[in-house]
Amino acid sequence: MDDSPTFKRPKASTIGTPVYHRKRRDWKDDRDLLEALTAVISHVDGPYDYYQSGVLGFREKITFFREKGYEGNDEAYFLCMWIREQLGELSRKQGHYDLRVHTLNFPDDLDQLISGVEKRTTRSGLADNKELSLSTLFPDVQLRNFARERMQMIHRGNLNSYLSSLVAKERDSLTGNSASIMDLIHICEHKLALRNAEVTKKFGVGETDLWIQPWGLGIEVRTSWDSKSETDLLNILSDTNFRLGARHLAVVVPDDFSDELFDLIREIEKREVIKNLSIIRIGDFGKYLDEIRSKEEADD
Repeated sequence: MDDSPTFKRPKASTIGTPVYHRKRRDWKDDRDLLEALTAVISHVDGPYDYYQSGVLGFREKITFFREKGYEGNDEAYFLCMWIREQLGELSRKQGHYDLRVHTLNFPDDLDQLISGVEKRTTRSGLADNKELSLSTLFPDVQLRNFARERMQMIHRGNLNSYLSSLVAKERDSLTGNSASIMDLIHICEHKLALRNAEVTKKFGVGETDLWIQPWGLGIEVRTSWDSKSETDLLNILSDTNFRLGARHLAVVVPDDFSDELFDLIREIEKREVIKNLSIIRIGDFGKYLDEIRSKEEADD
């Protein structure tokens, strides 16, 4: 199970919502999520019935994963996909959650659940009633796992939509756009669309990447950072404030931004050079938008 002698089982509390709860970067995130949940389920005074069939089946599955190993384990991958979906639903309903308090309903047949998630995620019906599988498109296991993650995160498991986006990104790359930047912008736009927030201005010279007029919100995305980047970013944010009268500004970075880089870029926010600025990871962007929307509605 452990990839090093110093591995420690993650804590069960979700205070701060660890990244591995909301996004899979590699197999270690699956391991950490499953082990954190197992710690709660196995606790004698915990919220779960220790001998309930679904809970018992989950513990047995974890024992199997530990023996087989988590790395490259498709069953662990699909089980974690389902768990993250349930946690996302809890977060939407509760505002926040704690694994030690909020329980998940495990089905009696965990193998059937895993199989169902796999079929839903990796297959998409075509017009001629044949099925196109990720396994045939991407024989390489690592490449296939990467494709699954991208498809699930951005396209809700729709294979046709994912393949269409690949062609669109290749087209965008021909015009000089950075694919990683475009990915982050697309995710921001998706989260905005879920909240019926219309993007009315974007990619203006000297302005933020995205502009949401009703909220007075400017959004700039960054996928890298160094000492030379600060002046450029401050100019863009200041110009957006001046030209558009922004009430809120957000700089959004990937979830896998290192803590060191994230702390460096957040120094701009901490220094309060720009008063209405927030610097956040993409995983926290939805919560940030909900706070902005509530504030704007309260001010109306």
